[in-house]
Amino acid sequence: MTPENTARAAKLLADAYNSRVQLSDLPENCRPSERDESYAIQDAMAENLGLTCAGWKLGMSAPGTMRQFNVTAPVPGRIFKECIFEDGASVPAGHYTGPKVEPEFAVRIKSDLPARDSDYSRAEVEAATDAILLCIEIADNRVAMAPPQPLSMIADNGGFAAYVVGPEVANWRDVDFAAAPVDLIIDGEVAAPGLKGEFRVDPIDVVVWTLNDLSRRGYGLTAGDLISTGSATVPTAMGIGSEAIGQFGTLGEVRVKFSQ
Repeated sequence: MTPENTARAAKLLADAYNSRVQLSDLPENCRPSERDESYAIQDAMAENLGLTCAGWKLGMSAPGTMRQFNVTAPVPGRIFKECIFEDGASVPAGHYTGPKVEPEFAVRIKSDLPARDSDYSRAEVEAATDAILLCIEIADNRVAMAPPQPLSMIADNGGFAAYVVGPEVANWRDVDFAAAPVDLIIDGEVAAPGLKGEFRVDPIDVVVWTLNDLSRRGYGLTAGDLISTGSATVPTAMGIGSEAIGQFGTLGEVRVKFSQ
């Protein structure tokens, strides 16, 4: 892909983001055919948007999901500071084209982890972890993708729209996050039960992969960054006027409402 086509794809995606429309597809010569092309488009899209990166979100992070969508690594995107909401917030979902809610665990970093040549270890990531939080990601796509196209999703900032940050998990080092119960409740009904087995993943493992992938690209993590580690249920559409609750068993819950 030429630099000109990378720039064109990024502008199309940024314009779609700002105008709240969904493209039927990217032009053929602007569609990424490998991961590094997707990353280049995402980086340029973020530059066009001019928003503040406050961390990273990961999709398709569990082994079962990767096999399901025929990928060998997760789908990353930036979390923008301007799109972060507090627990119980009313989010203007009318700004999105087809928002879906995803209960997730997020890791908050307490110390800088700069890019370097050697890989970071799990022990280093655990030492740099400030907290693990209960959250809800709101996902949206600027390109219609049925079935999902992982490379285009990466280019489209991983399908990120907004992020709702809930409470911290007490004694997180003692929790088996891959087996923790999770339900997505919409308007009082179970809309999506928690995924299980190979469709769940440990949050710290996701951060290790994310950090080392970012480091290869010349990026690091900074204190306060959030790393969203992948949906614990099937991503589920929700309408304006509805409320979603991510219920995480005894760990707690996080809520969000959709407004116009």
